[in-house]
Amino acid sequence: MYRTLNVVLTAGAALLLLTVQPGLAQDAHLAQAVTHAQQAAAHGGMGHASVLVEHANQALTHANMAPDDNPHTVAAIASLTDAVTHGNMDHAPVATGMANTGLASLQVAVHVHQVMDHNMQAVTHGDMGHAPVLVTHAEVALTHARAAAEISDSPHIVMAIEALESAILHGGMGHAEVATESAKTAQSHLKM
Repeated sequence: MYRTLNVVLTAGAALLLLTVQPGLAQDAHLAQAVTHAQQAAAHGGMGHASVLVEHANQALTHANMAPDDNPHTVAAIASLTDAVTHGNMDHAPVATGMANTGLASLQVAVHVHQVMDHNMQAVTHGDMGHAPVLVTHAEVALTHARAAAEISDSPHIVMAIEALESAILHGGMGHAEVATESAKTAQSHLKM
């Protein structure tokens, strides 16, 4: 009996790790992309175009491994690609500007990724009628959405914030169905 229980627990733990690991890897790739974009911008500011290119390429490698459903990651990839192009032409000031733009987009992407993850948890629990758990995830999502709004002037982030506030309000009143629809609206804005 203990052997069967041990096998079941081991299999359950392995399954949990397999389901959590992709999300953690995506977070790690975005974090590494931010770190390398910071280095690219710093070295570009010192006129080191070749070092900027090295770090921008590393940032691109990690950004390309992150989910492509985040428009801010896509924007960062475009800016970093331009930074590499200009860095290769020894245009350090232009490349630095593009690296800084890419960095800002990556920083927003990190927050938007967290918003999307927690908001999906809110939707999942809302669909099950768990309004208090929906509220908990929506509150974490809202914190990250507000942090993203401090960096980005995207109107879609603002609309996502409004929808998350509505989800929290309605979820707090126990209206799981209305709160879930608000969370779904927030998710649709985050992908724009």
